[in-house]
Amino acid sequence: MNIDHVRLLVVDENAAVRRALVLRLARARDLRIIGDTGSLDNAVTLINEQQPDVVILESKRRDGAALNFCQQVLKRSVSPAIVVLTSFANEDERLSFLHLGIEQYLLKDIDTEELIRVVHKLSHENVKYTN
Repeated sequence: MNIDHVRLLVVDENAAVRRALVLRLARARDLRIIGDTGSLDNAVTLINEQQPDVVILESKRRDGAALNFCQQVLKRSVSPAIVVLTSFANEDERLSFLHLGIEQYLLKDIDTEELIRVVHKLSHENVKYTN
C-alpha cells in the first residue's frame, strides 16, 4: 500500500516547543501535520476526527498523563503509531512505554531528518487497511 502523505499529530504542552517541532517537520513534503495541541483531551478528539498515522507525544507533562494517554489510544481497534519525545531520558519511563509496545522513546533534540525517518518507518509499519 502506497502512502502519499503521512498524517501526523503533534502533542506537546509547551506551545513554543510545539510550534518549533511543527516547523521542523513541515520540511518534509510527504508529512502532513493534521493538528497540534497541548491538551490530551484535544488530542483524543483530533485522533477520532483526523485519524493520524503517527502521534508525536511529549512524555514529561505537568499532568503526568502521557502513559495513560498512550494506553487509551492503543486500546482503539485502529490506533496511530506513537513516538514519545522527552527532554531527558529516564530508563523506568522508557521501559513503561516499551511495555505498551512503544519502542520510539527519543530525546527532543533528535536531528530533524532522523525524526522524519522514524515517523516514516512507523507509518509504514502501522499501515491501516480499509475496504
